[in-house]
This record gives sequence, structure tokens and C-alpha cells, in this order.
Amino acid sequence: MKIGILDEHPEWSRRLIAELEARRLHVERINHADHGFDPADRRQHWDVVVNRTSPSSHRRGHGRVLFYAEPLLAHLEAVGVPVINPVATWRFEKSKALQVELFERLGVRYPRTVVVNGAAPLRRAAREVRFPALVKPNVGGSGALIERFETAADLEARAADVDFGPDGVALLQEYVEPRDGAIVRVEVLDGRMLYAIRIVRRADQFNLCPADLCQVQAPNGHAQAPNGQVQAPDALAACPVDAAPVLDITRHEPPREAVEQAVALTRAASIDVGGVEYLVGAADGRIYVYDVNATSNFVADAPRVLGFDPFPAFADVIVRAAGRTARAAA
Repeated sequence: MKIGILDEHPEWSRRLIAELEARRLHVERINHADHGFDPADRRQHWDVVVNRTSPSSHRRGHGRVLFYAEPLLAHLEAVGVPVINPVATWRFEKSKALQVELFERLGVRYPRTVVVNGAAPLRRAAREVRFPALVKPNVGGSGALIERFETAADLEARAADVDFGPDGVALLQEYVEPRDGAIVRVEVLDGRMLYAIRIVRRADQFNLCPADLCQVQAPNGHAQAPNGQVQAPDALAACPVDAAPVLDITRHEPPREAVEQAVALTRAASIDVGGVEYLVGAADGRIYVYDVNATSNFVADAPRVLGFDPFPAFADVIVRAAGRTARAAA
């Protein structure tokens, strides 16, 4: 049984690989930041490939991954390799505009949003939304380049300088004040909620990668959790380039509506493992979904925060998929 882990980040898959190797499985990390494939090679080199491609790769100098991943994943699927989080998933993962279209199609409530690809349409869109508002690059990753504007005049003055990200597309989205400054991430695995976490943050924080959430830098250079406990330096190994500490993170039991929406969204986006993030509006008490993530690093220090380690369950899903391939080839 041979398992491929498609991941350009040097640390993000470490815990998953450790779990699989502890089961005496053959695991190969595929670094597609420096990679090539032959479309004429129709062999199945892996029994399953776990796609952990992240839009934030361009924030680590691996921008080539953004557009290379799609043909690579399509090739793997065409030759019959099962892919966990397949090419259809990646298309939603790297495009917030496609995510908003999915919210609209499924009737999920989300902040009012207009998609644009230049300064002039951005200025026009400013006449259609309420302020404050956020400008989000279509290709995000760990909250990269999100900017908040208090008024339409502020946006008008700075529209020409806004960074639209790698593909030149951005979203202008009304800012919905979250109740108690909190957002919730519902983690879904294999069509079911695995867990949910409630994150209290500052209003100017947009990087909410769960693997980074509970760490800040202590004076001695070690990572420090919100409760003051100092962690080893490698606790920060999963952080993207612009990680920011949050104020509090706890396990959460979302209402049924939120769980059903998260499961429906992941199913529609072909996501085998991923998180759906929502907030409860301070003004109206309604649920607003605003992001879908298919790269699940899971929350840091999960046994303390959740009461269990989510990686064995993830590994079980991978092993079942690989086992089906191995049995078919026997």
C-alpha cells in the first residue's frame, strides 16, 4: 500500500505522515513546488494521493503551485489514482469567487459580495455594498492581503493601489460584525462533522489557519499558548508567513443549521476533508458563512482543545481509500 501526500509546505503534513508511518505504511511526500509529470505515463504510482495543496503557497515563494496543481491532479485522477480532495476541490479551494457562487447556489447566507478584476470595477462595486467592507483577493490563503475599508471614499482613494493577488481577481465584501468577536470553523471529514472550534479574534485579524491559532511568541522565543503555557519552538512549524495570535480558542457545538450547511458545502465542493467558517452577526444573530478551506492542518494541541487527536480518523479515511485500490489491483 503506497500513499502519496501532495504538499509543498515543509511542515504541514508532518503529523499526518507520522500517524501513517506509525501504522507501517509506505508514505511519499510529493513536493509539487519542484515537480514534473509525463501525461503519457498512465501507471498508478500510488494507491491514493492526499491533496494538501494550499492557496497560501504563493506567500511562501511557491506561486507556481497555484496553477500546476490542477493539471497534476487531473492527470492522477485520469489514470485512476484515488485523490482525497480531488481537482474539483482544488478549484473551489483556490477561488473565493467560486465559493461565493456555491453559497448562492445552495442558498447559504453570506456577506454581500461583488467580484471584480480591476480598480475601475472595484470603484463601481463600492456603490453597491455597505461599509465597512473588505477587499479579499480571489486566491487567498491564511488571510493574505485582505484589507478593510471604513468608507466608500477610503476605497475610492486607494483602489488603484489594492493588491488583487496572483490572478488579478478580488472580492468586495460587506463586513459583518461577528457577535462577541468570534468565528466558528466546522471541520468535516468524509461527509460528517469531525469537530468545531470557536475562535475569538481581533477585528483586524484574518489569518485563521487552525494550526497557528493558539500560539504567540514568548519573550524566550518559544511559542506560548493563550493560557500562558510555553511550547517548544517547533510548535510554530505549521505557521504561514503572516500568522497572528488570537485571543481564545475552544471546542464548540454548532447549531444544527450550521452543521448541515457545512456538510452540504463540502459535499458540493467535493471536499473529503476541510473546514467551513462562519460567524453569527452581532446585529441580527444570523449565521453567515464566509469561507471554505480544503487544507486541514487541524487545530494545534488538539488533545487539549478538543479532547481527542483528529489525525487517526483522517488516517483511517486514507487507509480505506488506499485499500480499495490495492484490492482492485490484486
